Amino acid sequence: MLSTLKKLLVLFFFPCLICSCNNSEKGKEQKRELIKSIYFDNVVSELTEEQGAAFDALNTLQTSTDQRNRLYSTFSNIDQPCYPPDTSFEISQSELLVFIKQFIAENCKSMEREIQNKLAETSVLAQKKYTVLYCTENNSNIDYKKGLPMVGTWVLPKVLNRRDISLVW
Repeated sequence: MLSTLKKLLVLFFFPCLICSCNNSEKGKEQKRELIKSIYFDNVVSELTEEQGAAFDALNTLQTSTDQRNRLYSTFSNIDQPCYPPDTSFEISQSELLVFIKQFIAENCKSMEREIQNKLAETSVLAQKKYTVLYCTENNSNIDYKKGLPMVGTWVLPKVLNRRDISLVW
């Protein structure tokens, strides 16, 4: 009986082995595409000089706030303390500049105004548009009539697919 079972298993698995050893070009190409999609689709490209300068400016701002953890960056796509956000919106580079200047004026008071402006102008150059995930931090009386709220926490996710930037107003 055991001998018969072994023969049946060999007869069953032998054709499977032959089929799996097929060296067709189509199979090789499919494997290459699968490996590429798994390992290389999320690889970030090299930063331009402008993008590198933006990250350098953000690094300087991160270490220059009057209180710790008012502006900080994390790895991209990790859960932030205020997730899930209450709402989200998109802003342009020029709109972000206005908000960053105000944020720096309020949170980097020990820094000279000229340096504040230079860092603000440089820090927004990474992208043309930014998504902002907004967390109200249980503040129910937010007035959007006056524009975007500058309270709570703003998270700019996936900046150049490298960082999440958080601003704690």
